Amino acid sequence: MTEHSKTVDNALTLLGLLAEQREGATAASLARTLGLSRSAVARLLASLEAHGLARRRAQGWGPGLGLLTLVAGIEPQLRAIARAELERLAARFDETAVLTIRDGDEAVAVDQVVPGTRVIQVHYGTGTRHALDTAASGRALRSSDPTAVVRSEGELEPGVRGVAAPVPGPDGRTVASIAVVAPAHRFPPEDQVADAVTSSAQRISAGLSHRAAPAPRGEADAALPAGG
Repeated sequence: MTEHSKTVDNALTLLGLLAEQREGATAASLARTLGLSRSAVARLLASLEAHGLARRRAQGWGPGLGLLTLVAGIEPQLRAIARAELERLAARFDETAVLTIRDGDEAVAVDQVVPGTRVIQVHYGTGTRHALDTAASGRALRSSDPTAVVRSEGELEPGVRGVAAPVPGPDGRTVASIAVVAPAHRFPPEDQVADAVTSSAQRISAGLSHRAAPAPRGEADAALPAGG
């Protein structure tokens, strides 16, 4: 293996370790895991950080949001499948619906639908970040219970209420949350919103699992060119 390919291999292995982190890891602990010097890992981390693939946090290093552009198997599918559910929720309640994912110890909004029928609306713009322990959208990402419903009020903005549900991925781990957010004084009946976001989360999860499932052997064989 050439020196260049060793560097690439180490960087990809490091990227995989970062993707597995939940609370962050130090350069020293990553170096021990990789069997590299701390200075070598520090250089790799600096390069990954420059490209948005790694992010320094108070607890240590974790994956950067730029990593999402490389995850062709889940994030684009997630947004594509979730879009119809966001539109469904926004249309039903005439309030903002938002899709949020986890980036280390933060929650990041990756899509929203804001109905245009009201003078005052909550905008939860793409790229909005906040701590996982803050607001319904963040805390739902920590949940391992696919039937959980999380509620919050005034945690990000005074007078704003949210109801969110976790979205399990094909492996059962929570990959996103979907929520309805609105001014508290006109928030729709919470039981109805809770049922709706839970149903939306389940449909998104089912869609992800369907796309992740391998094609039946007959379909896979049929897709091969003649003589292949």
